Amino acid sequence: PQKALEAADAAVQKFPQERPLVILRASILGERGRLDEAIQQLRALLNNTPADREVHLAIAQVYSQAKRFPEAEAAARQALDLSKKPDEQEYPHFVLGSIYERQKKYDLAEEQFRRVLAANSQNAAAANYLGYMLADRGVRLEESVKYIQKALELEPNNGAYMDSLGWAYYKMNRFDLAEPHLVKAARKISGDPTIQEHLGYLYLQ
Repeated sequence: PQKALEAADAAVQKFPQERPLVILRASILGERGRLDEAIQQLRALLNNTPADREVHLAIAQVYSQAKRFPEAEAAARQALDLSKKPDEQEYPHFVLGSIYERQKKYDLAEEQFRRVLAANSQNAAAANYLGYMLADRGVRLEESVKYIQKALELEPNNGAYMDSLGWAYYKMNRFDLAEPHLVKAARKISGDPTIQEHLGYLYLQ
């Protein structure tokens, strides 16, 4: 992360007018816990144009990471207001869904992910997020499996989605089906503690 920040600093110094670079640097600052500095830099980019949409989305994600959820929701809503086309609305709805999910507002989160999928049934990230959210809570497990299977059809080599499917099967007590997916996920993303934990629960059973 520190090397990433140093590289972003150098890039912004060389190309100070490149908004994507400034947004990237601010996002890294947010990840490093420098919230006020990150938000200040992002707000300086706002100029009452459609380009503000990307800035509001970045602000929403920085606030969400800091668990400042009311501010995160407000920024995501502002991005959504600036998203006039259906394809532009997908990501703001996704970000809102993730903000609600982190607050355990599951009904509101599900509504947002369903909006994404209604606009684009091929959005693998939304399908997986919704499926995993259901599976992790142990509700509507058959439905959760269908969402995750759809995500894996679209991205068959995604280790996170393999873990989601394995965890859904685990929640259904189908350990025979869970094991191959969790093992493959653990091999593909060996440094993810959540996947290792899921595999540990499986072997414990």
